[in-house]
Amino acid sequence: MLGRLNHVAIAVRDARAAAAAYAVAGAEVSAPAAQPEHGVTTVFVTLPNTKLEFIEHPGEASTISQFLAR
Repeated sequence: MLGRLNHVAIAVRDARAAAAAYAVAGAEVSAPAAQPEHGVTTVFVTLPNTKLEFIEHPGEASTISQFLAR
């Protein structure tokens, strides 16, 4: 049996912009948080049944940037 989903991580070019539509709709949106050990910035959106984690990497040579370019 499947349990509750904790969160879904989504790679994006701009985490703040990706979360903006959810803020307009009334969802709780966290402040951007730098994760230097991973070289990324994250923004969480809290929904009634889970959280969305938007992940951005500022460098064009990053793994996330290369993934998004494809």
